[in-house]
Amino acid sequence: MHATIIKINSMEILNKLSSRQGDKTEKSNKIVAEKCIKNPKLLHDIVTGFKKDDKKLQSDCIEVFTIISEQHPELIVPYADKIVPLLKSKETKTKWEALHTFSYIADKVPETIFSILPELQELIEKDKSTIVRDYTIDTIANYAKTDKESAKNAFGILKMALNIWDEKHAKQVFKGFNNVLDNYPSYNTEICMMVEPYLSAKKKIIVNEAKKVLKRIKS
Repeated sequence: MHATIIKINSMEILNKLSSRQGDKTEKSNKIVAEKCIKNPKLLHDIVTGFKKDDKKLQSDCIEVFTIISEQHPELIVPYADKIVPLLKSKETKTKWEALHTFSYIADKVPETIFSILPELQELIEKDKSTIVRDYTIDTIANYAKTDKESAKNAFGILKMALNIWDEKHAKQVFKGFNNVLDNYPSYNTEICMMVEPYLSAKKKIIVNEAKKVLKRIKS
């Protein structure tokens, strides 16, 4: 009897998601996220959606995680390992929502991030989606906040991202450099040399981020 009730409840919350509601926006997913914040046990049910064959449902479920992790990352941290398989999804939206979620919790789950660093590096190098690469770099950048070892691990990947993509993801990389400097200030000379050329970047936002890094190093 109890098992049947749990199953019904699980289906009830999944049926509230956008794709099941015929909602082409994220409105329904936001409502589900609010329900999960009030009752975190519902997150167990949302996780079951990660393994469903319904790709739209899978995407909805991880979007709920993204919405929650922005304000309540502590609720999502226990499920970090459950998110990892979604990085191999063929659905671009599912992949970027998984990475977006990781970007919010990266410094709180350093062991998980460390275990997937090769996969994250490959996504930065090869993924065709700009948004996927953005959130992957954000994940690495926030992972650098954790401690000295994480900052060291992150720095090499951030350098690689800048070398490959130049201005394309420079804003995200420079934010990551600031986090690296928090834990590994001895990188300041090398970072300074990499950032200075971007004072003449085409986009003002990149110039501004470059100035922030350089002001910090030279002050």
